[in-house]
Amino acid sequence: MPFLPFFIAELGTYDKGQQAFWAGVVLGVTGITLSLFAPVWGVLADRYGRKVMVCRAMFAGTIVLLLMSMVRSVGQLVACRLLQGAFTGTNAASIALVASVTPQRKSGLTLGMMQAAVFIGTTIGPLFGGVVADLYGYRVAFRAGALVIFLGGLLILLFVRENFTPPDDEKDGPPASFRDILAISGFLSAVAIMFGVNLSNSMVNPSFPLIVRDILPSAENLNSITGFFLAAAALAGALSAAVLGHMGDKWGQKKILIACCITATIASAGHFFASSISSLFIVRILFGFSVAGMLPAAQTIIHKLIDKRRIGMAYGVATSLSMTGFALGPFFGGAIARATNLRIPFLITALFQVMMVFFVIRFIKAPRPVPAGNS
Repeated sequence: MPFLPFFIAELGTYDKGQQAFWAGVVLGVTGITLSLFAPVWGVLADRYGRKVMVCRAMFAGTIVLLLMSMVRSVGQLVACRLLQGAFTGTNAASIALVASVTPQRKSGLTLGMMQAAVFIGTTIGPLFGGVVADLYGYRVAFRAGALVIFLGGLLILLFVRENFTPPDDEKDGPPASFRDILAISGFLSAVAIMFGVNLSNSMVNPSFPLIVRDILPSAENLNSITGFFLAAAALAGALSAAVLGHMGDKWGQKKILIACCITATIASAGHFFASSISSLFIVRILFGFSVAGMLPAAQTIIHKLIDKRRIGMAYGVATSLSMTGFALGPFFGGAIARATNLRIPFLITALFQVMMVFFVIRFIKAPRPVPAGNS
């Protein structure tokens, strides 16, 4: 992530606007195939178990990252990202696995800890990737990432024990259809929040490394510094997901969503006006903290609405619909940055967060916290 626009520059002759545009394409295409395949993997998870889906995602990710380290053109990189979306989806698979064994009264805390784990990974990842890229080159960083994912897959394969019982259609009734899942009251509203988070978060990704380069007086250690920024924001996100996930169980997810949307609005606008490294660092931390708090709140709402037998399908559908935001965000952000300037996507993100505040107030009716003793 820290060096993607710069890696693209190595694959061809591109100016800053073109780098932002192609970075948006490369980031966005994964969301397209992920959206298409996530419901399929979700159905298979409910039928054959969630652990096998996590392993499939991890080992497929290993292969795709190794392929990325060998690309010679932007077209090949785009093809690899399409494969990544089709065959990985680690987060959705892991959330389905954990949610299937989590009581409702602890769902906010548990799913918040899951998101915290994700953000801790993205804390270390950009920093480590930026340093490796500066020392050994971009291609070695891809291979290092492949090794990390492979080791994670081995951990799941060898040490996770899933007590999974395949559904009995005669005893439990016919399986729910996608239409049944979509018809559940409140489901689509929670998915809309996840879509909004993915759209607003990914819209600014193509521009951010290039803004860091513009502000820095020297390009020395550019990858490491950009990685440090993203790592710090992810660490703030880890703290937010864990703390606000727990608070959501006590206060209700709707209050958490409103507070996070307002804070994200301020942070997004702050990126537009930041004129120094220190001010950019502060607003990036604030943005990471606020955006990260929304995901466990929305996922908890879904968890409290869905029969555990259909957890895989529900999160597959939610991932499919919400990841269209992850697909569209970089396209829009990269195209807008190319047509205007690098900072305009942050203003648009701020306006979108304002819209989300009104959406949450009007449409989100989060289930009340479940009393202790209930599952």
